[in-house]
Amino acid sequence: MMTRWSSSAAVLLAAAVLTAAAGLVAAVREDDFFVEGSVYCDTCRAGFETNVTVPIAGARVRLECRHFMSASGAVERSAEGATDAAGKYRVELVDNRGAEEVCVVALVSSPMPGCAEKEAGRDRAQVELLRDAGLATTVRRANPLGFLRDQPLPNCGQILAAYALGSAPSY
Repeated sequence: MMTRWSSSAAVLLAAAVLTAAAGLVAAVREDDFFVEGSVYCDTCRAGFETNVTVPIAGARVRLECRHFMSASGAVERSAEGATDAAGKYRVELVDNRGAEEVCVVALVSSPMPGCAEKEAGRDRAQVELLRDAGLATTVRRANPLGFLRDQPLPNCGQILAAYALGSAPSY
């Protein structure tokens, strides 16, 4: 049986939790955008993700935004972020000022020894932050970004052959 003190304490605790949650929600403005994506190590130097691709924790990415009608192409705003243990990042772009921007999220650095070469074509991804794009959310998903391993894994020839791409490179 709950005493008067414990039920009052429970009500106060619930009120405190709800107030804190409301404060967190209020901290994210309606015009903030979030760009999410992932960073991986291409262990076979295949140019795409395979079943032996590994996520990179602690990789740095940079988000650079330009107005979509900009004649100069100058970067108007930027933000940086890092990947978590699963190789995922989430970069917040605060106060989107009308959201008429085209952004590029690009690789900055990899902390993984032996996997720090930026993979051409997979070193950046374009993300549009247009409000009138028909999307109901301010979260945008970027294509995965990849670094190349210095030397492919010894079994990469067999792995790539399993993808039936034609002739697999010999390593």
